[in-house]
Amino acid sequence: MKTKVFIDGHEGTTGLRIHERLSTRQDIELVPIADDVRKDPDAIRACMKQADIAFLCLPDGAAAEAVTLAEGCDVRLIDTSTGRRVAPGWTYGFPELSPQQAEAIAKSDRVGNPGCHASGAISILQPLTAAGIVPADYPVTAFSLTGYSGGGKKMIAQYEGDKSQDLYAPRQYGLVQQHKHLPEIVTICHLTQEPVFTPIVDDYYSGMEVMIPFFSQLLAKKVTAQDVWQVLASHYDGCPFIHVLPFGEDKGGFIAANDMSGYDDMEILVTGNDQRIMVTSLFDNLGKGASGAAIQNMNLMMGIDPTTGLNLKY
Repeated sequence: MKTKVFIDGHEGTTGLRIHERLSTRQDIELVPIADDVRKDPDAIRACMKQADIAFLCLPDGAAAEAVTLAEGCDVRLIDTSTGRRVAPGWTYGFPELSPQQAEAIAKSDRVGNPGCHASGAISILQPLTAAGIVPADYPVTAFSLTGYSGGGKKMIAQYEGDKSQDLYAPRQYGLVQQHKHLPEIVTICHLTQEPVFTPIVDDYYSGMEVMIPFFSQLLAKKVTAQDVWQVLASHYDGCPFIHVLPFGEDKGGFIAANDMSGYDDMEILVTGNDQRIMVTSLFDNLGKGASGAAIQNMNLMMGIDPTTGLNLKY
C-alpha cells in the first residue's frame, strides 16, 4: 500500500523540491490540493485527513496554523519552518545526532526539520560537545556561505533577473546577531551562549559551507587537529549521509561552497593546525539543508531505507 503524502506549501522552494522528488516514487501517493484553495483551511484540513504524512513547507505563522488544522487528523507532520524545531512534543529531525535520535524520528508523529545553516553548525559542534572537547561556554563563531536559492522565490528572482550591482558580490546578513537558526544550535549542542554567527549569500544557485574555528588552548581537553578529526570520523563512521574526509584533505587548498550542490549528503573537513583548528561542513542548502533532509526523515518515519529516493555522492 502506498504512503499518502500531503505537501502544504508545495509552491515554495522546499515544497516544490519535495514534490518533484516524491512525484516519481512508486511507494508514494501525493494528496493534491487545487491552487485556488491551497490557502483555504477547510481544504487543507481535508487533505490532512487523507494523508499519512504531511510536510509543512510554509512561513512560521502559516505552519503554526497548519499544525492546528492537523489536530484530530491521523497524520504525521514534518515541519520545515523555524517555529517547532526545538518545541516540546516535537522531535528534532537530525538523525545523525545518535542512533537513538534516528529511532526517535522513526517513531515520532511531529518532526521539526533542521535549518540549513544549523545543520552545518550542528554537524560539527554536537559530536565535539558530546565528547567533552568543546565546553558548553566555548565562544563559538561560525561563518556560513550559501547560494541564493536559500532565500526562496523572491531572492531567486532577484538574482536570476536584471540584478543590481550589489548582487554580483557576496552579501553578509543577519547583522544584529538574531538569526532564526541560533536557538536550535544552542539547544541541540547544549551551549550556554549563542555563537557569533556570520551568514553570507553569494551569486550562485545552491550549495553551502559552514566553517567553525577552534583555538585549541580554549578547548576542554588538550587535543590536536587529528584528535578532533578522529572524534568526528568515529561519530559518523558508517553514516550514509555524513562523510568525514581523510585527515589532511583540503581539496587542493580551495573549498568551493557549491561542491555538494545537487547531492543530499554532507562532507566534513578538518584543516588548519594544532593551535587553530578549522572544521568545515559542506552540503547543499536545498538537499541535506532542506528537502533532502525532510525526505530522509520521512523515510525513517515510513520504516524504510533512509536513503530511498535521494541523490548521494558517496
